[in-house]
Amino acid sequence: VSNKVVIPDSILDSLTAVKDSGVINMADINGIKAIVPTEVSMWIDENKDSYMQGFFFGFVKESDVK
Repeated sequence: VSNKVVIPDSILDSLTAVKDSGVINMADINGIKAIVPTEVSMWIDENKDSYMQGFFFGFVKESDVK
């Protein structure tokens, strides 16, 4: 059983861009929310537990599981 979190492609694309930039620590949720599009910030607010699970175990794009 995988602990990876399935999330919308656009959300993962934005989070990956932030991670790859190295600008901010991915554990800094408020910092991330300050630099991502509103859609991503809202997703984080609505899915904090899922975000933290994905932070530790990884994310999978929705399109990769269909």
